Amino acid sequence: MTGRVLYDGWPLIHAPLSAAAWHLRTLLALNPKDVQPILALPTEPEVASVANGFETTFSHVHDRGEWEQRSLQRLAMEHKANLIHSTSLAASLFGKIPTLISPAELEAGNRSRIGEALGRGGLARATILWPEDLPAIKLPREVKTLPPVVHPDFSMGATTHSLDLNLPDEFLLVDGIPSEEAAFQLLESWTWAAASIGELYPLVITNVSDSTQKFLLARLPEFHVEESVRLITQIIAKDIPGLYQKCAALVHLGNPAPWGNPLRNALSCGKAIVAQNEPSTEAIVSSAGYLISKEDLRGFGAAMITVVVDEKAREKLEDAAKDWAAHWSEMKFKGGLMEIYGASG
Repeated sequence: MTGRVLYDGWPLIHAPLSAAAWHLRTLLALNPKDVQPILALPTEPEVASVANGFETTFSHVHDRGEWEQRSLQRLAMEHKANLIHSTSLAASLFGKIPTLISPAELEAGNRSRIGEALGRGGLARATILWPEDLPAIKLPREVKTLPPVVHPDFSMGATTHSLDLNLPDEFLLVDGIPSEEAAFQLLESWTWAAASIGELYPLVITNVSDSTQKFLLARLPEFHVEESVRLITQIIAKDIPGLYQKCAALVHLGNPAPWGNPLRNALSCGKAIVAQNEPSTEAIVSSAGYLISKEDLRGFGAAMITVVVDEKAREKLEDAAKDWAAHWSEMKFKGGLMEIYGASG
């Protein structure tokens, strides 16, 4: 028996729609049977509604550096956990409890300079779990690979939460925009597509930061696309799989996070993808999407048109998505994770 694993629940409270939060939910949903999970949350018990069905511990900490450097270690010792498993890009530099990191963030932000430096130093002592379909990375510690996996709610045919979002019948989904620059690129590309498909296939955008939301709202009229772009801000995590099941295709900008990213969610739902051509994106998507250079804004718009107008092309991409995702195995992931837990704890 491996024992008890403390899971870092920071993203469930502070970024519930993020890739980190979705990968954490996946880890909990696919928890190996011989592991006793403990979910650590940086909040008060009475406001935490994300922990149903799991043993949960709480510490009301506002500073992420303090949470990662001290609180998680203390909670792990109090609950006699053998391991800490996190989806962040930081770990305790001086902690005694071994830490596993499944990176589901692109950068270690939202920390003080000291917290970021300590967290980066702690990564050198942690074990990094990396998707086996992505290009290898160089880190101070040994990197262990696992098969790709998504949350079960993104599987084809999965029962999803009933949506009450007044969605259009058909739409292109944008789940997250990494920066204002990427938002500008999206709007510029959409101007090439909106006149042809915007009325029947609008863009539905969700999971953006407050600053990106303000940027979009200010510039939709400038680009004359306010009638063909729907920005959804009031949404909860359980609504997200339904958006994927209902959309015509996923539109993705920027680099994907290694775990929990929208590309894998779309593939698992059998959806076509239009994305910027990044090395990690190409490795994940393969032949299931139109991958366009980030500098080719007109080409990106043309790809959005093609994916909805050319039914044969879309069906070909959807078939490729289904075939690609069919190779992913929850059982292999759980088995590999259990081996790593056993060797680390």
